[in-house]
Amino acid sequence: MRAKTLSIAAVMLAYTPALAQVPGFKGNIGGTIGMSVPKGEFANSWGRNMFTYGGQLALPHGLLPIQFGFAFDYSVMGERATTVPVSNPELTATEGQLAVKAKVLSYHPLLRFSPLKGKFQPYVDGMMGVRQFTTISTITVDGLNQPISRERDANAFAFSTGWAAGLMVRFAGIAYVEGRVEHFSSGKASYVDPASISISSTGDVGYSTLNSRTDAVNVLVGIGLRF
Repeated sequence: MRAKTLSIAAVMLAYTPALAQVPGFKGNIGGTIGMSVPKGEFANSWGRNMFTYGGQLALPHGLLPIQFGFAFDYSVMGERATTVPVSNPELTATEGQLAVKAKVLSYHPLLRFSPLKGKFQPYVDGMMGVRQFTTISTITVDGLNQPISRERDANAFAFSTGWAAGLMVRFAGIAYVEGRVEHFSSGKASYVDPASISISSTGDVGYSTLNSRTDAVNVLVGIGLRF
């Protein structure tokens, strides 16, 4: 018991100078890019890696090594595009580009433990939120900045919990680069199989759906600012 008490005291003494250097723990805002890897049933049912990007915001909480924030991820499952006829008396164009995109959007409030404030800042996040599986059809015409048509073909949500671990390395004052790994345990959802998406010559969209748990691991790199 005495040895354990001495060990705890030694750790506290080791952290005391570091805590005294800066009044309070800093927050950060940044963006990430990387790969999302399906796990478990999601891998068995669909099984393709996804390009993903997103960002995190963490806000300081006084002198405690805890931050509150939010993490967002946008992953592309697949896309199909082709030229289709356009019938609109207000347009001179008779053809447009129809793109059907299946994607995953993740929304997770987070609680972060980040005990260090120096050049190297490791952290661990606990997250809870939802993942949205949605498929959108968009028709664009050359010369117009906005789509002339945008429809949601399918949409589903899955409750999700997860954790993340990362390391920020500070450079150029308040800027940092980081590596981050996210692990999501997500419930069942019905989502479009991108390989099944078809578009007829008249612009009708067809597809089939899959249903499974939607667990995934994201491997990310990023850049941002500390404040």
